Amino acid sequence: MRESKHYQIVYEVWNAITHGVGFIAAVAGFVILLVHESGLGRSSFAMTAFAIYGATVCFFLLMSTLFHSLVFTKASHVFQIFDHAGIFLVIFGSYTPYCWLAMGGTQGWVIWSVILGMTVAGILYEIFFVGRWLWLSVIIYIVMGWMIVMAMPTLWHSISHTSFWLLLAGGITYTVGAGIYSIKRIPFGHVWWHLFVLGGAALMYLSIYLSV
Repeated sequence: MRESKHYQIVYEVWNAITHGVGFIAAVAGFVILLVHESGLGRSSFAMTAFAIYGATVCFFLLMSTLFHSLVFTKASHVFQIFDHAGIFLVIFGSYTPYCWLAMGGTQGWVIWSVILGMTVAGILYEIFFVGRWLWLSVIIYIVMGWMIVMAMPTLWHSISHTSFWLLLAGGITYTVGAGIYSIKRIPFGHVWWHLFVLGGAALMYLSIYLSV
């Protein structure tokens, strides 16, 4: 049965609010991270990694907010593409500090390059097929996210154990959220997905801030 117009409006308002608040928090966290790392005397290379990470998280949350704010307008299709492409970008951005700084070497660059290639392919997929085959998009997100398991032994020794467990918890949180995202029958399921995204992003942020 189709949802009522009132339900759809309330649904999208909450979708916009959750990631709108998340965007504001992400911008603040991004600035704090850059100031913190700069104060530690980090190299321009390291600062670039943090900048890529922060920018992609902020971009994703902003595009998600705009899409859900404009979902009943003619601009919705364009912002839906940006929103879905942003998921690939935030995965790519989250990998960057770990691959460049925590792993480094051949392993780090190989994983980062594969993620970059999958991100480009994913964005092209969203441009032409956005909204179709949701299950396929979710599988790709999860596969990309959990490619990090190949580097778990390296990360266990290169970052603090607290940061390692925060990273793992963030991955699990994102994955649970993706599962909810793929099930259309859950009431306000997309709002729950947004909340799990914010939780996963917060855990990843703490992992990077504390140790990477």
